[in-house]
Amino acid sequence: MATPSRPYQALPPPRNMAVTHPVQRAPSNFDEGFSEETQSQPESDVELDMRTDVKLPDTVDQLLDVMENLTLEQRVNVVRQTALGLSPEDQLELANSLLALLPTWAKQQASAHLDSLMFFDPVAYLPVELVALVLGNLSPRDLLHASGVNRAWRDRTQDEELWRNYVAREGWCVDRKKMRRYEHVRDERRARQVKAASKSGSQMLARKDSRKRRREEAFSESELSRRGMDGSTDDCGSSYAESEDDMMDGVEMQGAAGVRGRGERDHTQSELRVATASHLSPQHDRMDAFPIRRPRRDFKLEPTEFQGQVSLSDSLDSKLSWAYVYKKRRQLEKNWEDGKYKMFKLPHPQFENEGHTECVYTIQHTNEWLVSGSRDRSIRVWDLATSRLKRAMNGHEQSVLCLQFDATPENDIIVSGGSDSWVIIWKFSTGEVIKKMTDAHTESVLNLRFDDRYLVTCSKDKTIKLWSRHAMTKTSPLLPAHTIDNYAALSKTDLIAEHSLLATLRGHHAAVNAVMIHESTIVSASGDRTIRNWNLHTGKTVRTYTGHTKGIACVQYDGRRIISGSSDNSVRIFDAETAAEVASLTGHTSLVRTVQARFGDLAIKTDEELHAESRAADKAFYNAVDAGMESARARRGSPRNAGSSRPDKMLATGTKVPPGGGGSRWAKIVSGSYDQTIIIWKQDRDGNWTQKHRLHQDFLLMTRGAHRRTVPANALAQPANLHNLTAQPLAQPNFQAHGAAQAALAQAQGALLQAHSLMNGPLPGHVQPGQVANITAQQQALNTHVNALQQQIAPPALAPGAAATAVAAVQAAHIPGQTATLTPNAQAAHAPPAAAGPQAAAAHAHAAAQAQAQANRENSNRVFKLQFDARRIVCCSQNRVIVGWDFANGDEELGRVGGWFEETF
Repeated sequence: MATPSRPYQALPPPRNMAVTHPVQRAPSNFDEGFSEETQSQPESDVELDMRTDVKLPDTVDQLLDVMENLTLEQRVNVVRQTALGLSPEDQLELANSLLALLPTWAKQQASAHLDSLMFFDPVAYLPVELVALVLGNLSPRDLLHASGVNRAWRDRTQDEELWRNYVAREGWCVDRKKMRRYEHVRDERRARQVKAASKSGSQMLARKDSRKRRREEAFSESELSRRGMDGSTDDCGSSYAESEDDMMDGVEMQGAAGVRGRGERDHTQSELRVATASHLSPQHDRMDAFPIRRPRRDFKLEPTEFQGQVSLSDSLDSKLSWAYVYKKRRQLEKNWEDGKYKMFKLPHPQFENEGHTECVYTIQHTNEWLVSGSRDRSIRVWDLATSRLKRAMNGHEQSVLCLQFDATPENDIIVSGGSDSWVIIWKFSTGEVIKKMTDAHTESVLNLRFDDRYLVTCSKDKTIKLWSRHAMTKTSPLLPAHTIDNYAALSKTDLIAEHSLLATLRGHHAAVNAVMIHESTIVSASGDRTIRNWNLHTGKTVRTYTGHTKGIACVQYDGRRIISGSSDNSVRIFDAETAAEVASLTGHTSLVRTVQARFGDLAIKTDEELHAESRAADKAFYNAVDAGMESARARRGSPRNAGSSRPDKMLATGTKVPPGGGGSRWAKIVSGSYDQTIIIWKQDRDGNWTQKHRLHQDFLLMTRGAHRRTVPANALAQPANLHNLTAQPLAQPNFQAHGAAQAALAQAQGALLQAHSLMNGPLPGHVQPGQVANITAQQQALNTHVNALQQQIAPPALAPGAAATAVAAVQAAHIPGQTATLTPNAQAAHAPPAAAGPQAAAAHAHAAAQAQAQANRENSNRVFKLQFDARRIVCCSQNRVIVGWDFANGDEELGRVGGWFEETF
C-alpha cells in the first residue's frame, strides 16, 4: 500500500557531505509535547530553516517515506548508525539540534540522563556498610566536601558512628557519663516545656488561627531546610565559607536536608536505586532523586548540638551529635594554636577574703572543681563555674605541699601531704578527715599519687612508700610479691587493713621530689639528678635515666615516655624502654618546677607503629652517615636535639619511640618555671618541640588591677630564733612609713619587671596591637613610680656588724633558696641613726629583713604547680593568687564540650 504523500520542509544542504541537522516533520497526534510553532523554539545556531519554498531531493523524500514504515527502535538505530559516521564535533552539533526540539520537561530528563552517564553514584548502589567503610578512610575535610554532593551523600557522611570514630582517631577520650548527664538535663527541660505547652495548647491554637502565619510556619520542614530561615536558597541547604579553616565549622544537620530525625526512616538500598531510576520521570524532582553534583570547594558544615532537630512532639530521648562534638573540640584546639584565651583567677576579685593567706604550693582541678594546698596549712575546694570557695579544710600543722583528689561518688577522696611529714585522707564531699597518718615519713612529703589500687608517696627522707587503697588478704594479686613474707602470720581470710603500708622503696641519694604510678610501674625523680623506674611487685629498680645536669623537680610517665623538668632549666623526654633521651627542650631561664605532657597517641598508635617510625628515622640516619654526614654525637658542643628526626640532629638511635617521642598532631607539653613563665610547647614539621606560646601571670594581675595585699606596718613580728636580740621601742617615727614604702617599692619593681618581660618577649596571643601602647604607658608610669619611691626612702647605709648579719639570716630564713644578702635599697631603708645604738640597729635590721622578705613573697610569681586539660591551664605560684587560662575564650558551648574530654596524658 502506498504511503500518502506529506508536505516536507527543506533543510539547508549538509556540510562536508554529512547530515548535520535533523529534519523537522509535521507533528503526529501521539506527540502532544511538540508544537510546530517556530516562535516557541530558542534562537540558536542550530535553528531549523523553515522555508517552505525549498524542495527536498527525491532521494531524501524517498528515505523519509521508507523511515515512515520503520518502528521507533529501527528509526533510532538508523540515526545512531548515521551519527557513528560523523566526527565528534558533528555528533555534538547533531545532539544539540535534537535537544533544541525538546520541551522543557524532556530537556530536564535528558540532563538527568547525561548526569547518570557522566557520574557513577556509589552511594546509590553499594551497601550502606561498604559506603561507611569507604567514607571512614577519608580525612574529615574530604568528608566535608563529600557532604556537598547530594542528599544521599549527606545522609551517609553524617552518620553518627562515622563521626564518633573520627573523634577517637584524633586521640580524644570522651567521658560518656558526662555527655549522658547533659542529655538527661536537656530531656528534663524539654519535658517541662511539653507539660507547659499542653496546658496552654488550646489558647495557642486559637491565636494561631486568628493571626497571620509567621514566615517560618508557611513552609514545610523540607522547604525550610532548602531555603534556610533567612530565605536564601541552595539545593543542598548549604552555606559557604571564606577559608578552609571555616570549612571545619561542622556539618549541616538541620531539617529534612540534614541528618534524619529520630522519627525518620533511613534510605534503604532499594529506595536509593528507585530514586536514581526516577530520572526518567517527567515529574522528577532533582533534589529528591539524589543527583550527582561536583561539590563546591567552599562547602561549609553547620552541625546541630543534638542528632536531628527534635521538636517538643518528638520522643524525649536526646542524643548529642558526634559531628557537633568533633567540631567544638577542633575549635578548642584552634584556640590553643592561636593563643586565644581568657584569663581568670581564684579567689574571685569580688571575694578576695576567700583566698589563701600565703603562697599556694599545689593544685589539682577537674572541669567542675579545683583543690589547692597552701603554706597557710589549709586545703581549699573551689567551684570553677563561679570562682567561689566551696570549702576550707584544716588539719596539717605545716605547709601543704602536695595533694590529689577524686570527686566521683565511688571514691570521694582527697589525699594530701605536707611539711609536717603527714599524709591525711579526707572525704571530698564533706571535708571530714578519714585518716591521718602522722608517721608516714620522717621528713616532708613532697609528692603523692594514687589510683584505684595503691597510694604512692615520696619524701625528703629519700624514700618512696607504697600504701593500700583498700583492704586485702595476703593472697590478693594486689599484694606485692616481695612483701608476702611480711604477712606470713596472717591466715588466708585475715585482712590487711586499707591504707596500710605495703612497701618502702630505697635507692635515691637525695630527696625524692616527684613520683608517678602507671600499671605495675612506679617512676620517681630525685635531687640526685636521676629518674628511676621501679617494678612495684619486686620492689627493684628496673631502669635508671640520666641526662639532667642538676636536680630533677618533676616527672610524668605515660607508659611509653618519661618527661621531666630540672634545675638545669630544661625539659627532657626519655624513651621509657631504652632510657635514651629523645628530646631536650630549652627555653626557661630558671628551675623547671612543673611539667605536664599530652602526646595523645596511646589509643590511636600501637607500640609497633611507634617502633616502626623510630626504625625509619634510624635508617635515614645511618644512610646519611654512610653518605659522609658527621653525626651530631661526634660533634663536640653540639646542642641537644629538641626532637628533630633530621639525621644531622639526631643524638639517639635504637629507641622504641621516634625522635621527639612521637604523638598525635594535637600533642602538647606545658611547663612552668621559677622564671615566672609558662611555656606551651608544640612540635613542628621536623618533630622539634618549639615554644608556641609563653604565658605570664602578671599580665592578668597588672592589667586587671588584681589586688595585692601590702604588708601592714604593724605586722613586723620578731621571729623566735632571734630571741637573744632585745628589741627596743622604735624611736624613729618614720620607720613604719619607711617599711610600707619599701614594700611598695618592691611591689612596683616586680610589676615593672613583668612589664619589661612582656614588652621584650613574645606577647600573649590574645593581646591586640592596640594594647601594646597601653602596656608601654604602664611600664613608663611604673618606672616613674619606682624612682619616686627610691627618693622617698632614706639613703643612709646599714652599719656593718651583728645587725647586718641578723638581717641576712632573717632574709635567708624567709626566702628559701635565696642568698643571705639584702638589697642596697632595703639596707638604706631601715638603717637606724648612729646614736640609736646596736640594739636599735638590730631591731631595725630585723624589721627591714621581714619587710623585704614579705614583699618578695607577695610579688614573686615563681610557678610551683600547673595542670591543663582540653579547656584550661591552671597554675599556682609563690603569689597567693591562683591563675588560669581558659581556651574556651568566653564561648559557653566550647566550655561545656571541653569538659566532656578526659585529659590525662
